[in-house]
Amino acid sequence: MLALIVVACDGDDPELSTDSTIVTGSTNTQPATGGATTTTPGGDGTSPSTSLAGEQVSDYEVVNEIENDNGVERHFVIPNGAYTDVDLENFVIGLIDEQPDLHGAQIFDDAAAAEAFLVPQADRTPEEQELLDRHWFVTLTGRARLDYRGPFSEFTGGAIGS
Repeated sequence: MLALIVVACDGDDPELSTDSTIVTGSTNTQPATGGATTTTPGGDGTSPSTSLAGEQVSDYEVVNEIENDNGVERHFVIPNGAYTDVDLENFVIGLIDEQPDLHGAQIFDDAAAAEAFLVPQADRTPEEQELLDRHWFVTLTGRARLDYRGPFSEFTGGAIGS
């Protein structure tokens, strides 16, 4: 079966822009800043650009700490924000740089989700799972691997910095 799709255009393509930030060495006391970098690919004036809202992680709270033979796993709650995957990766890189004993991390933007994470998966209520699906952002494993969770699960994780 062959399908033909026709799209009508008025000749005025909407222009898109890219706004994002790169977090360098974030700490738990940085002021919040919005994304402010605009990128327009093409250079010929006709190529559209894309837009990503980004926000530097401005603060965090350690809500749980688990010691093991390799170091410490900490669970962090960050403020609600318009973060991108790059913002979260840069935040985690900053944590690794600042905390030499950090072996693993879980990043949430809601303290109740961090509590729900501690409940064994088989025992979680639907409400606890919903909290995790909406508010669990990142897992750091072995100081070297980043995996995106919840609303960021569409992004590919992998080795830090790759």
